[in-house]
Amino acid sequence: MTVRPNPEAPIVGSAPHELRANLNFSERGLSNSMAAYWAICGLMRQHGGGTTVETEIPWTVEPHPAAPVDDDEEPMESVEISLYYGTDDDGNPAGKIAPHPEFDLSQDRGMWEPRINVEGFGERKADFHVRPRYAGMEHVDTGTDIASPFDHDHQPDRGYNVHVEGSNLEPDEYLHVLQHACKALAEDVDENWGDDRFGEPLPTSNIIQYERYLRLSRKLSEKLTRQGGAFHSLAMLLSDQAGSKGAFFWDNRDVQGHMSRLLHDSSSSGTMIPGHQHGGQLKSYHPENVHSDPEDPLYYPKFGALYTGQMNQVTLNDSTASWSERHELGRELEERLVNVLAWSGIPIDPDALGAETEEGVGAFVEDWHFRAEPTDLAPELADDPTPAIERSQESMIVRSLQRMTNSGLDLTEQLIADGGHARYDDLADGAEVSASTVYRWLQRMGKAVESDNGVITFHSANLREQFQEIVGRTATQFVSTIDHAMRRADTVLEKDAYQRTAGDAFENWRQKWDAEVVDDGEVLELGTCLPHPDRGSEAPVDAGDVTKDGLEAWTDAGRGPGMFPQTVHWHDEAGDPHREDPNELIQAAKTDRVPEGVRKLAERTFAGLDVVDAISEVKRMIDAGAGWSADEIQLAVEEAGFDIDVRDAAEPDFEIPETPG
Repeated sequence: MTVRPNPEAPIVGSAPHELRANLNFSERGLSNSMAAYWAICGLMRQHGGGTTVETEIPWTVEPHPAAPVDDDEEPMESVEISLYYGTDDDGNPAGKIAPHPEFDLSQDRGMWEPRINVEGFGERKADFHVRPRYAGMEHVDTGTDIASPFDHDHQPDRGYNVHVEGSNLEPDEYLHVLQHACKALAEDVDENWGDDRFGEPLPTSNIIQYERYLRLSRKLSEKLTRQGGAFHSLAMLLSDQAGSKGAFFWDNRDVQGHMSRLLHDSSSSGTMIPGHQHGGQLKSYHPENVHSDPEDPLYYPKFGALYTGQMNQVTLNDSTASWSERHELGRELEERLVNVLAWSGIPIDPDALGAETEEGVGAFVEDWHFRAEPTDLAPELADDPTPAIERSQESMIVRSLQRMTNSGLDLTEQLIADGGHARYDDLADGAEVSASTVYRWLQRMGKAVESDNGVITFHSANLREQFQEIVGRTATQFVSTIDHAMRRADTVLEKDAYQRTAGDAFENWRQKWDAEVVDDGEVLELGTCLPHPDRGSEAPVDAGDVTKDGLEAWTDAGRGPGMFPQTVHWHDEAGDPHREDPNELIQAAKTDRVPEGVRKLAERTFAGLDVVDAISEVKRMIDAGAGWSADEIQLAVEEAGFDIDVRDAAEPDFEIPETPG
């Protein structure tokens, strides 16, 4: 589970956005199970085919602070109610359901399908399409069967359906609004409307779409939509899951993150957050016409989680959610929102500050429906799933490297050069090898590559990127890796027969480096071949770096530093064994050379600045969500000669130290 700095701090809640549902009713307690349907049709006649009524109905949720309320003890919402029905090209009611022979209706006219629209405060609105239902329905013009849940033996044979569409209302508000709308329409013609209408929907009622959202500051929302952000990382890594479906769309035309959408099916939902069962869409988006006034809430993007069955021809759920699941579904959507925020490093406290460059703007921006207030849904915080997914992909790389040959290196390079996908014969020609060599290479690469109808691709885009980084070394270095680096490494998949949790930092580290604690906790075995830190290797990582990271992961996982193994055993890149005191390895890592990239960052960004400008540059990089980690920025400012704590420098009350002489 994700650990927050203050576990007792509140978690921001979300607001409802869109909802579409089919609610089925059969009023068994009344003499006529379709009584509400007939009553609405009667109102249609009395109103001469339709009407509009302005009235007030009781709020069932706490009104928005901007909503006009006359009585705080019994707040009422001003609404406009429209009753109407659609018509066909000839002006006749558009319903196409033939009347049941027992109904006293003309058999050559479709039954009425009244519609009620309710417009409330802000953009609160609800549309209700009321349709008759009975077993064995037929199309009035063609005579073809019209199937419905009322055909089933275990269901009532008569009733009615209410198709609901709306926005910015909680699910439980819709039937309340419908009941009061019908009551107002009845009172307008001096009729009574029974309080027992629209009771509990039948079990066949379901939810078609349901979205919850919150509104973020622009700067923080970039952590979701930028390269390497949450959407990009999840899209890259979830695409590796066998049997999953999804898609990633982006639009940065007018502003960064104008619209970013990640579609994920139900299996991917469970991968992201254990226990989640519903697929859908994560979406960060501005209005179609991007707003330019920071005082306007619409200047800031929405971040929403949507449940839906299908989108962009991608099936996301094999079955619909029952109306009885609406509360649990809402909790799951909100849980998904706050978890993705937490994984992105975005604060989830409703009172959290925004980026410093957006002065006066909090992390969350209220609008006419979303309020930055604590949730009452008690969402659980799960671990970021990407490390666990990365571990499984790293294991594919380890397995492939163990089996690599020189011709395999050529084929891997050629597949990368071809963009990660190529026909096998083109691949063989480009690498100047035979088709049988390609076949043997495919076997050695295991799950890292796939062949479908003669087209070979990497298992995922993330794997292609990692292989590209590895193959980017010189041939001598790579062959050395083939010959020695994996000599003692068993694959993680073969070595661990059980699944480790993503939340244990040391287990994440251990699996990454194929390490084991042996000899009753006294010895740390590094399964990966690594250079000795004192031998002047040009490799980017040595045994000192790995041991230092291991101790940090050990303490992050809650283990006492005094219990860390007293000996580290590993083999270097030549296959020679080493046994060292971890303290000496860690000290060597601390005094090791500054990475070239960090050195260039120090020279290019911080060299020659005074301390005030250096602090300003640190803040700018943090606010901009730069690709550098806090530790790398810390190394760079230290390399430039500044005694600055990067994390403290981001705070507004930071005390400015002396400029280095």
